[in-house]
Amino acid sequence: MRSLPFILIILILTLLVAGCVGPQAETAPATPGQVPVTTTLTGESGTPAVHTLIVEPDDGKAMVLSTINGAQKTITLTIYEITDPDIAAALVAARSRGVEVRVLYNNASFASMNEANPNAGTVANLSKAGIKTEPASPVFTVTHQKTLTADGSRSLIMTFNLEPSYFSTTRDFGILTTNQSEIQEITRVFDADWNYQNITPIYPSLVWSPVNSREKILGVINHATKTLDVYNEEINDQQCIDALVAAAKRGVVVRVIAADLDGAENKNAPALKSLNAAGAQAKVITSLYIHAKMVLADYQTPEQVAYLGSENLGKVSLDQNRELGILVVEKPILDRLESVFNSDWLVPAMPGK
Repeated sequence: MRSLPFILIILILTLLVAGCVGPQAETAPATPGQVPVTTTLTGESGTPAVHTLIVEPDDGKAMVLSTINGAQKTITLTIYEITDPDIAAALVAARSRGVEVRVLYNNASFASMNEANPNAGTVANLSKAGIKTEPASPVFTVTHQKTLTADGSRSLIMTFNLEPSYFSTTRDFGILTTNQSEIQEITRVFDADWNYQNITPIYPSLVWSPVNSREKILGVINHATKTLDVYNEEINDQQCIDALVAAAKRGVVVRVIAADLDGAENKNAPALKSLNAAGAQAKVITSLYIHAKMVLADYQTPEQVAYLGSENLGKVSLDQNRELGILVVEKPILDRLESVFNSDWLVPAMPGK
């Protein structure tokens, strides 16, 4: 039987889909290949969509750039890595036209490993242009969140970093939300993190590390009854591995595509071996690098739901980092996610991985 908290989350998401929960703001124009803004969350024409899916590398930088270029008052960005020159130039242009821009970037993990921060050059240039920049709090092992918010009216929750290769060689996703309740919580968390203050986010559809990501992602896995399609770059958390194994053993069709981490010594190999031994199907593929983090459960059933976000299925990611993901139930989004997954599933597995 499904637990009450997870039933309530799905109910709230379903009501959001139906337009019964939370105010909505105007949706930015979609680019080719994305869920059109004239499609409702249930797939009917009329009301603008609350969520828009981005698939990388198919959709490129268009949504990121249009979100920045359309800002009139404020932009906030929490990011693990930012080196893309086009995006940096768009942020500088926004500041030049009077937009207040704040960028919170990962630093602690690079410093702890005595590594040069790859953000340093871009951050220096942004600062010279009058953009406010701040290294994220060292209370988090890694600030791995990737979220862009403009004018308090739209937020882009990404699995990808703002670095050129993520728009050309990796499988990644993003969700643009115009749901005001989601955006308000994202804004509150940004302000708290900017000021190094504690905060406990609570909105049901948002998946935050280190607050509730373990509970919510495990909820998606543990309550699946038919299917689980999973992309993940790093799979090393034993509780998550056990949950996927348990799903396979209770008859759920589990398919996992993971990244080839560190070449010959693939760190995902033990997890993939355990999953395949339990009756799941898990592999590394030979095409795009898998940087995406997605769990799509019970596709084409009344309880279909997907998690997308920055969280890996790893202990540090779930319990020690600052991360953000989102739960979505919209049919057009889930249809495209399943289509992309099925296409990638047909790619041959990497030998010996």
